[in-house]
Amino acid sequence: MIKYYIQTTIMLLLCIASLQVKAQDQYGLEDCKRIAIENNRKLKNSRLEIQAAQQLEKEAFTNYFPSISASGTGILPKDPLVSMSLAGMSLGVLDKGFQTGITVTQPIFAGGKIITGNKLADLGTEVSRFQAKLSENEVLLNTESLYWQLLSLYEKEHTLDIVDTQLDTLLKDVELSYKAGLITHNDVLKVKLKKNEVKSARINLENGIKLVKMSLCQQMGIDLAEADQFKINIPDIENVESPMNYYVDHKSVLADRMESKLLDKNIEVTKLQTKMKRGDYLPTVAFGASYYGENIVDKWRSNGIVFASVSIPLSGWWGGSHAIKRQRIQEQIALNNKIDTEEQLLLQMQNVKNELDNVYKQILLAKDGVEQSTENLRLNTNYYKVGTVTLTDVLDAQTLLQQNRDKYVESYTDYQKKRIEYLQVTGR
Repeated sequence: MIKYYIQTTIMLLLCIASLQVKAQDQYGLEDCKRIAIENNRKLKNSRLEIQAAQQLEKEAFTNYFPSISASGTGILPKDPLVSMSLAGMSLGVLDKGFQTGITVTQPIFAGGKIITGNKLADLGTEVSRFQAKLSENEVLLNTESLYWQLLSLYEKEHTLDIVDTQLDTLLKDVELSYKAGLITHNDVLKVKLKKNEVKSARINLENGIKLVKMSLCQQMGIDLAEADQFKINIPDIENVESPMNYYVDHKSVLADRMESKLLDKNIEVTKLQTKMKRGDYLPTVAFGASYYGENIVDKWRSNGIVFASVSIPLSGWWGGSHAIKRQRIQEQIALNNKIDTEEQLLLQMQNVKNELDNVYKQILLAKDGVEQSTENLRLNTNYYKVGTVTLTDVLDAQTLLQQNRDKYVESYTDYQKKRIEYLQVTGR
């Protein structure tokens, strides 16, 4: 019974292991993007930058609280600080002691720098979030680009499979014709040379596939050692949506761009920096309390005070007016940069739109080219069988079909890359 149980358990474990080996994960485009967002190291650092900005925000908030300082001093001289003789006896005084104190200071007015500093810290957190979103957009764009690049290589490999199958059939035909004495051995060599070309192209494709797989794994935070087992789902590439479905009014979506939001925050930062600079030349007011105690001659003495302080930077006013004017100039520079950059963003949107429209038209042309070259190959193959065209015509027709299929695949993947790029540059 025990032996049967052990055998059953082993068989069950082997079956599970077998299923795990066969159940190789395949990643769709959305899977790749989701995993990249979760694991990409650049995005992990962006999230850490947000956390760091939040800590800086909390640090700035502590400036509202009073500052507390404490001090303590112990005295243990080698010889008494004071010696005296009394009734013929030597007496040491001040041979040990200590003193201590504590001071609490509460700022009441610091030229507005505490409030402004907290606002700057808040802005820093917002800016970190916008920059993290920009990094996310970049990672998503790179991930999708690599996905479609890998798909393109797979489709080209599929095209080679089709051509190779056609050549195998053609090789059998020409070998039979050669044996029958209908053609020369030169025709057989032509087909074999074409097959070697396909083998060479396949080697280059396999190397390219391996490299793109590794790049995609790195983007997704997957161990590069797993790149050989990495697989993607192959979607249907026959149908393409019209780019008209994605077009929007560019000015209306300009405010949705992270770059535009960052420019707005930059203007806010320069204005707050002007306030900070102005605060350098305003009076500061603080209230506080201090407690002091000492024990030097074996007697405790203490005292406490309450104080108010006002500090006015008189000499700083002379240069301060120029420093404030300089900072106001920086505000104008930030505003000019915003206008200039937003114009460039609009140009970028239009440029990507033009490229998207162009590559869509290339897809239509390439699709038509595939249909025509397929029909051309069919006709030339039939004509060759009845002897009205040469073998070279058939091989040329195969090459033309391969070129048109590759062109269609490249146009399709370029379209998908431009599509996601257009969505991003229009703030979506």
